[in-house]
Amino acid sequence: MARKKLIEAAGGVLWRSAPGHAGIEVALVHRPKYDDWSIPKGKLTSGEHPVLGALREVEEETGHIAEPGRPLGEIHYLKEGVPKRVRYWAMRATGGSFAASEEVDRMVWLPPQEAWQHLLPERDRKIVVGVDQDSVATRPCLIVRHASAGDRSAWTGDDRDRPLDALGDGQARALAPVLAAYHVQRVHSADVLRCQQTLAPFAEAARLTVQSEPLLSETGYAQQPELALERLVTLLKAPVPSVVCSQGRTIPPLVTATCAALGAEVPADPTLPKAGMFVLHLTMTGPPCIGDLERFDRIL
Repeated sequence: MARKKLIEAAGGVLWRSAPGHAGIEVALVHRPKYDDWSIPKGKLTSGEHPVLGALREVEEETGHIAEPGRPLGEIHYLKEGVPKRVRYWAMRATGGSFAASEEVDRMVWLPPQEAWQHLLPERDRKIVVGVDQDSVATRPCLIVRHASAGDRSAWTGDDRDRPLDALGDGQARALAPVLAAYHVQRVHSADVLRCQQTLAPFAEAARLTVQSEPLLSETGYAQQPELALERLVTLLKAPVPSVVCSQGRTIPPLVTATCAALGAEVPADPTLPKAGMFVLHLTMTGPPCIGDLERFDRIL
């Protein structure tokens, strides 16, 4: 018997500062079809990045544009006998306004401790429990492995000059809207052509300069690992969202050391496939530390 395909969905806990800055409020939407209150969410389209899908669903159901933050977990259940997974992120509202539709006819802003009482205990409730201003106010920093660049052994020139192949070009273009969604404002790359090309589509669209980071290449790290770590930590502590692109052999030791330096648990697998990325969510209160670290295996 054929295994039923998993339905992938995503959503977000949309939040804003409460009036008078007394904590935060989160948005719930009312679905007339089910006559229930829910966190905004919906099914991903084919090939859609889950964070982009979550942002799309939040905007469609609430009318609000948002910035993605730390992951808030996922739920699993059967939808008409088919397994379904819904992943959630904290999402700070940055603009927009609600308009009723056939799918969603009402929206309310509530303190988190009140909002969870309106949600189904077996579904969205556990996503909101524990949400507060300290847990959702984070700043993202992304570490990306360069996109596909063919076979190292088949390249006869200087390896630093090996360019992206056709698949890699597509991966770089697909990465651009993800970086835009995280509102990346600083772009850094190892001084290796394929790393720079991986970030080029986003940088060009955002009118940002790709800043060269020799220490973050395989050669630079091998020669001066302590300085490379110091440089990466400095980049991640910048007050704005940033992205760093490096190489496959360099990322694992750098991620491991960075987690140790910024107070996070080291991931079980610190490697990345080509075009994969880690998103480090740095807390906004107190000294910079990693509140969450999530991994996305690849763009395409």
